[in-house]
Amino acid sequence: MEETKFLLYSYLEDDVNIGVIIKDDTLWLTQKSMAEVFGVGVPAISKHLKNIYESEELIKIRLFPKWKQS
Repeated sequence: MEETKFLLYSYLEDDVNIGVIIKDDTLWLTQKSMAEVFGVGVPAISKHLKNIYESEELIKIRLFPKWKQS
């Protein structure tokens, strides 16, 4: 049976609370959560992800139906 864990990261000094899903030794975060971790806006994260996919450093897969993505 596969195990999925949820981690809540809190950094009180900057009032940052981030939920992370851990599955198969991989951390899963929303783009908003990634932006909070790195202290940037969501557009910056989107730009970097786009560059990663275009350079084929990672292969983009659809995990959820398009209407569920935000």
